[in-house]
Amino acid sequence: MNRLATASAASNRDESRRRDAALRTHYATTALGAIPRVLAAVDRNMFGPSYGCCDREYWHYRTAAFPSEMYQEAALPLALAYRYDFPGSTWQGEPRLAEAVAAILRYSAKSAHADGSGDDYYPHERALGATVFSLQAGVDAYRLLELNDAELLKFFRRRAHWIARHDESGRLTNHHALAALALWRTGVVCDDRVLRQAAVDCVRRVVSWQSSEGWWPEYGGADPGYQTVTIDCLAKLRTEIDVPGLDEALRCGVEFCRWFQTSQGDYGGEYGSRGTRHFYAHGMELLAPHFPHAARLADGYLRSLADDSATRWDDDRMYVHRLGNLLEAYRDWSPTTSACAEVPDEPRERFFAGAGLYAIQEPERQLIVSTARGGSFCYAHVDGAGTTAIQDAGLVVQFIDGHTAVSQTHDLQRQFDLLISPNGSLAELTTTGPLHFARFERATPLKQAVLHFLAGALGRPGRTLLRRLLQRRVIRAQRAAPVALERSFRRMPDGEWQVIDVICLTSARAKVRGMAFASDLQAAYTAATNVYHEGLRQPWQDLSEHVERLNRLRRVEIVRNLAVSALPRTVRPRPGTVSCESV
Repeated sequence: MNRLATASAASNRDESRRRDAALRTHYATTALGAIPRVLAAVDRNMFGPSYGCCDREYWHYRTAAFPSEMYQEAALPLALAYRYDFPGSTWQGEPRLAEAVAAILRYSAKSAHADGSGDDYYPHERALGATVFSLQAGVDAYRLLELNDAELLKFFRRRAHWIARHDESGRLTNHHALAALALWRTGVVCDDRVLRQAAVDCVRRVVSWQSSEGWWPEYGGADPGYQTVTIDCLAKLRTEIDVPGLDEALRCGVEFCRWFQTSQGDYGGEYGSRGTRHFYAHGMELLAPHFPHAARLADGYLRSLADDSATRWDDDRMYVHRLGNLLEAYRDWSPTTSACAEVPDEPRERFFAGAGLYAIQEPERQLIVSTARGGSFCYAHVDGAGTTAIQDAGLVVQFIDGHTAVSQTHDLQRQFDLLISPNGSLAELTTTGPLHFARFERATPLKQAVLHFLAGALGRPGRTLLRRLLQRRVIRAQRAAPVALERSFRRMPDGEWQVIDVICLTSARAKVRGMAFASDLQAAYTAATNVYHEGLRQPWQDLSEHVERLNRLRRVEIVRNLAVSALPRTVRPRPGTVSCESV
């Protein structure tokens, strides 16, 4: 019995709670439905120069000048579908799947740089993210198919040693957790003690980065979506290695995550530091027997798959990410969890001051607010008549010169005030700060030519410098705009919430052309955002009627009542509307 199971059995006296087995199949059916699409993404011409490439923009459309290594992660879901008899599957033992997996792995080896690294967004990038994503998937696919290829093993070892020696600018903890998983898997398959030790060292480093509040940093803040990626990797690793503090780190990490899933199963959103809606279920299944909240998170996600309300990553770049994870989650589904899943005196609200996140989970209402992102929030009301929901990704203002500013720029130094009622619950929360100009950077032939030239000219020594320059331009740019927002959340006597926005122009020359409250927006670039979720049904709230008053008086106050009577009821999680008045 492992460490967590021993502790769980002792604390719960071998009691357990059964989970709904009927939900389990949705992991497999969701993933298997995409297997034809995965096969279509692979260049299947065994005599062609790009045989095994999964980047259709490169080998099929021929609009890309180099292949992105990130797509090679497709090897894992194909290998899992080939190896296991999933419910309703016709893919087990299918020779074409085994052929495709081997071709994908060999193309990765063929297209990699001499040091084993791979590119993602531009040539000579040597991207840590794409390299670790594809390696951990590739090595596991190699193991699942029981391949015996000395050249592939040599490539895996070369790539893993490159990962062990290199870092990346900006702290993306999920990338380092993936690196630890890739290093360990490669060390096992290649019987390389140095790589296994590098994996252990990487896990220790990741554990040390965890905030006392339970979250891991993603570009300096907490992102619940990416947090599940980190937990997934660490949960896989804890079944094979013993690192002091890892179990407690996972417990705290799951405890943090449990505040950011709605009763409908929706998870994450624009209030996170990176605005992602990731949910990696396999790690939660591995932890479900020991941590009730891991099982609860997984069950909520399964329910969202069952009613087709789960976030969907359907574009060619994103969809493969979760397929292997879903099949692994089915394979390792836990039929039970700890009996202490229901704790009567469990707190119903929590302020994560370090992350700038306030979460309230009541039986009928859920509210999540980010003080770090200017008061971006999501709200849901649940009762016998159905579910109502609203989300707000912040204020968007367009000036007459065409420049656009947003309130959602992540800033942990943003001012906020809390008013706590005598019973310990939140009575009012106010966050204040300037909007920042948004850079909606787009590629042009000239920009691409310059970028590719610099990437080739700077080469390996300039890899980090070029990445930092790009991050500063499209991710971290923060230039204050001449407009400020004060947003307050006030609890009304009936328990509902009122949102008061005070918008002020801070320059005499500033004039506004239009503005709106965005229901879905990620202004700073993040690859894993702007995907489909139920909130997209909610339109942006146009504030054109307030523009003239703002330009004339330099200040406008807008009051919204998040009252159930103002929101349409639905049996599925559908966004609602709010009443709005100008004061």
